[in-house]
Amino acid sequence: MADQPAVNSAEEFFEKILPEGFATQDHGAGAENASLHYVVTGDGGGEWNVKVADGKMTVAAGPAPEPALVTFKLSSKDLLDAVNSRNGAVPGLVLPIQQPGKGGGSAAARSLKGTMVLHLTRPDGDPLEMEMCFNGAAAPKTEMTVALVDRIAMDEGRMNGQEAFMTGKIKVQGDMGFLMQVAMATGR
Repeated sequence: MADQPAVNSAEEFFEKILPEGFATQDHGAGAENASLHYVVTGDGGGEWNVKVADGKMTVAAGPAPEPALVTFKLSSKDLLDAVNSRNGAVPGLVLPIQQPGKGGGSAAARSLKGTMVLHLTRPDGDPLEMEMCFNGAAAPKTEMTVALVDRIAMDEGRMNGQEAFMTGKIKVQGDMGFLMQVAMATGR
């Protein structure tokens, strides 16, 4: 979004920018259906439900009417850093993107039950903190601490997650089995 004007609020992002951007893309016959719920804390926060069905996106403010495929919880500051590509963050951190040939997608996420907490450290400033709850399940719970640049490198396929873990770039607390399930389901 670097060539776009800055997004100034979570409300602007969810209710204007995200649906307009989705509408400009070709989703074709292979588009997957999914429901995402975002809980944004702090100034300008709120809750938004993003539903993709039959190649169309709808967004509604408010609590989730039913457990979402994934519920993201993060601060307004961290959301705006990601959607504006600021302070080392990128939109892909908060918008699940299926990479061709990497597995993942909503079908793989449907099998996940649990919560992943990410502590993404930055060289300067506070870490980007995000919680992802899959299919409404609070447990098992896994916490992962990794440098933000390394997480982005893994998301983009430039770094292997298993190697990052084995070399100490990733620190994990909690349910290791759930971490492995998330890695397999997301292709990371």
